[in-house]
Amino acid sequence: MEGARWTAIVCTCQNRESANAFRKELQIRQKKGIICSGAVIMAVDDPKPNIGSGSATLNALISVTEYLAARGGHKVVTAEVLYNARILILLLGATFPFSPCGHAFMPAPDKASSSPSSEGTGDNQQLDAEVTMNIDRLMENMMKLSENSPPGLWIASTDMILHHPHPIKPLDMSDMKDCVCALTVKTTPQYAMKHGACKISESGEVSRILHMASEEVIKSWTKADGTCDMLAGIVYVGPSVAKSMVYIHTVPPLDACTYFGLDNGAQPLSLSLFFDILLCMTADIEEEEFVSGQSRAGPAQQSSAIMRRARTHLWNTFSGTKMRAVHLVGVQHDYLRHVAADVCNRYLQSHEEKHCVINSRVQSEATIGDGSVLINCNIQHPIVIGANCFLSGVTNTLLELQAADLSPVLSVPDGIALQEIRVTMGTAQKCFHLDVGVVYGINDLLTASEGSEGATFCNRPWSEFFERTKIQSSELWPTTPHNLLTAKLYVASHTHPEATTEDILWLAIGSPSEETLLRWRSAWRVSLMDILRRVDSEAEFKKGRDIAFQLQLDRMVAALKNNELVCFLSFFKQSLVENRQHDLFATLDHVVEEVLDKPLVICRTYACIADILGYMAGEVGIRGGPAANIAWRMAFNLLEKEDYLAATRALAAERKNWTDNGPDRIIRASRHYERAGHIITRMGVATAKKFISGTQSEPPPIGQPVTVTAPARIDIAGGWTDTPPQAYEWGGVVVTLAIKINDEKPIKCTATRIEGLKLVLVQCGSEGQVVERIEVTDLSHMLDYSQPHAPGTPSPSIDFELFFGEN
Repeated sequence: MEGARWTAIVCTCQNRESANAFRKELQIRQKKGIICSGAVIMAVDDPKPNIGSGSATLNALISVTEYLAARGGHKVVTAEVLYNARILILLLGATFPFSPCGHAFMPAPDKASSSPSSEGTGDNQQLDAEVTMNIDRLMENMMKLSENSPPGLWIASTDMILHHPHPIKPLDMSDMKDCVCALTVKTTPQYAMKHGACKISESGEVSRILHMASEEVIKSWTKADGTCDMLAGIVYVGPSVAKSMVYIHTVPPLDACTYFGLDNGAQPLSLSLFFDILLCMTADIEEEEFVSGQSRAGPAQQSSAIMRRARTHLWNTFSGTKMRAVHLVGVQHDYLRHVAADVCNRYLQSHEEKHCVINSRVQSEATIGDGSVLINCNIQHPIVIGANCFLSGVTNTLLELQAADLSPVLSVPDGIALQEIRVTMGTAQKCFHLDVGVVYGINDLLTASEGSEGATFCNRPWSEFFERTKIQSSELWPTTPHNLLTAKLYVASHTHPEATTEDILWLAIGSPSEETLLRWRSAWRVSLMDILRRVDSEAEFKKGRDIAFQLQLDRMVAALKNNELVCFLSFFKQSLVENRQHDLFATLDHVVEEVLDKPLVICRTYACIADILGYMAGEVGIRGGPAANIAWRMAFNLLEKEDYLAATRALAAERKNWTDNGPDRIIRASRHYERAGHIITRMGVATAKKFISGTQSEPPPIGQPVTVTAPARIDIAGGWTDTPPQAYEWGGVVVTLAIKINDEKPIKCTATRIEGLKLVLVQCGSEGQVVERIEVTDLSHMLDYSQPHAPGTPSPSIDFELFFGEN
């Protein structure tokens, strides 16, 4: 990757389970080359869920500093390691209903990320198995922005998306060594009132930060062009300031922001990065205003004694540090609300189609209404999806209809969001996994209190839901608050047979039967908040990767069968990172079985297997080499007989013997698959004799030699058609140069007719001396013609004489 190389990339997570899943996911992306290879990948669980961005940042910083100190041989935590380190902390934030793994791991809302696809055009298409996520876009931006930055700490929120029509350029940070730098963007006053605004002084310092400021304040901060400044959610902290942040863990009560305080028995302390830590660095803030907490939002907030002590120490530590503002020109800040319609609009705006299918496999007969968005779905069942719907993670598991009297075609009403989320229930000692179906309306505001203006379920007021279903409010909300996030609507487990999709969709439309209501009331039900707190992140990541892989597998098969010029190498590399070689082999073997009348496709398929084996072997050997091991001879003989089915099965059986015994044997297996493709190529070339006819001519007299000379050849570029593995990608495209040596053509072949039925091969040295003489009197003597070590093998540096005997 271009740009800065990170020393460490750290993401903050709500709990230990999600931290493990996120760390594995980032490591997979690192192995695929999406993340720079030299960076340490860490995922640090917060001291408690929803502890705040400030506490999460401090906890992550102390964790990575401790790691780097230990790696450097230090016996204690020392912040000196920060002076030569570039650290990126990604704040993964709270749960996001429309993406079980959070904002960061939603597909990026641009056309290029809609699904793994064939990149490029014409003869330069390349199959790519990776879906671009928001976190990929963010890290790409961070790499570019920080390219010229000195060592230090970068902190980035993942709750937002930064839209930029033009590529982001590296920041000029030549005069920003060892300072705090906040990146800002322009926005509208209305947006700033909801998501925060900042005031920048004439000297370029951040003078104030406010969250949900009043209209009057925002109006006073509005510029002549009608825009306001707001923080972009990205901050650079120089090493000296980062060092001070590290040593906070030694000072109560701020130690309670980190795992140090937790392990010392303290209660976790919640701090905001922007409105607690960075706020005291703003130029116009007063000490009492900050310590009392009055500056955090519009109305004054009373603070506990512990919070006053914490802010007092923050003030004493950081108030002398000034925060510089750097404006990102042409960048738009986009924060997604908890409304599904907002998510759909982001994707639909960046796609030309009337609906949007992202990393999803959908049965060809399926009907998808205008304005609908599908993400990470695998639907191989007849389905009619209405207009303006949102489907996420829906698979055949959820769509399996078990009741015989149900319609064979499932119908999702207009404006409905349908999700399938994998959750982990139980305790650490005894847990189990469930796929839970969730339904709501795309216009429902999930946090709106039931009974308040605008509070809906499936786009209709709650009162209509209660009247239609005869369900009581107390059945949904045993405790407060009463909103869609906390409503225990969704069946986690039935006492009856497994739930079907119909058990979910009746919540959205229609009146349930008494039997359906009984099943619902007797079931173990959970709320959307319960589900989001128990997401099996690892399983959700795997679901998305499985779908992406299967999509590209389908496209690879189609490209092979249709002989399309698409390069699969990137797809192979990425698939091997996920250990999918067995799926690749099985699919490619099956392709051959379906195209037994197409030798060209079979040849290319063998070449694909050779490529995969080569990548599996890594750097243990060279692709070119001998490929006539006796263990493969039966398969090669079957190929010579054009029994492609039996040959493919024989090759697969032998391949298994070689792929389980170390990389050195794998590279040798790769060469033998290239040999298999070479056999088919040679047989194809041999068909040229069908189109060649010779003319009868008088043979030369017995004893009269006929000599042919040729220049030496230098291959400058390209690959010969019969020379794997180059031949499989650009075979027949080669540039050569013919040269003489000492003004003579150095390669000579002389043929002479002799008496008798035999062939005499004579190899001569450069001085004309006989090097080797071989007499061939039987055709069996010729069967080892393909062995480079066999007697009589020609050498381009030796003159060749042939004596043909006649019967």
